[in-house]
Amino acid sequence: MIAGVVLLLGAMAGTSVASSANSAGSRDSVSATVALKSVKIAAAPAGCSPGNFCFWPNANYSPSGNPGELSGRNADWSVFRRGDCPNNNWDNCASSDYNNGNSCEAIVWTGRSYTGTAGIVLRGTGGNFNSTFNNAVSSNSWATASGGTSSACGGPVP
Repeated sequence: MIAGVVLLLGAMAGTSVASSANSAGSRDSVSATVALKSVKIAAAPAGCSPGNFCFWPNANYSPSGNPGELSGRNADWSVFRRGDCPNNNWDNCASSDYNNGNSCEAIVWTGRSYTGTAGIVLRGTGGNFNSTFNNAVSSNSWATASGGTSSACGGPVP
């Protein structure tokens, strides 16, 4: 059982609610864990390959078919170039997302190296980021559906 469950409704546009948990022994650098309210859609948006967490610089998966795609955990999004972002990289530049992962829940972090506020995006869901995460994501990781880790979903988890 994971303690300190935080559920925030209305965090993202949509209808299905993601769940989230903050472990009792979490690092001091994590300010909060937020459950993102996501939309379950029939298929991943254009350009989002199977197995990846995808994100776009604008709301509503725009520009269509041109997302950032990550399949592993990444401590620093500033290493991923994106010419139409303010700093020419993905750090603090995503406005919408979709988790097209194979078996894990995506976790986005507002700080580099898995710090700041964490939000969970359930597999097969996505939408526009709320004000906490819009143009504020700096790293990502993965968790199991129960909020833990496994060989496929290596964390870190909030």
